[in-house]
Amino acid sequence: MSHLHRNLGRVYPSFAGCIFLALGIVTLIQPEIMSYYAIGLDQPSARVAMRAMIGGGEIGIGVVLILGGRINLSSRQLSLTAAAIFICVGLSRVAAVFMEGADLLAVQPLREALIEILLGGIGLWAARGLEHDQL
Repeated sequence: MSHLHRNLGRVYPSFAGCIFLALGIVTLIQPEIMSYYAIGLDQPSARVAMRAMIGGGEIGIGVVLILGGRINLSSRQLSLTAAAIFICVGLSRVAAVFMEGADLLAVQPLREALIEILLGGIGLWAARGLEHDQL
């Protein structure tokens, strides 16, 4: 089990990075994908902002997670970084649902939050598998 745990720890940052990179590229190319969340992108300035902040931000996170080893970030550090991002986004989504007082509309956001928190939990578990290698 320890071997599997260590291998997951080494693969997880690239896996998480690919998720962020893919989401970022899609948002950069097609910012209207965010209209799923009822975000109005009818003005060029709104599309530019969405492409830059969401698309560019996710691309940046993905690049760091995938290539971070080349700048001497350990797999453990990268796994913890990805886990923190996923968990914070998921918990923020849950908090936002309650802040908005959403009822029936909350099903999809809560499903997304569960996936984000699960991905973050996997990252924490992956990082734990590397803790002895990195001490």
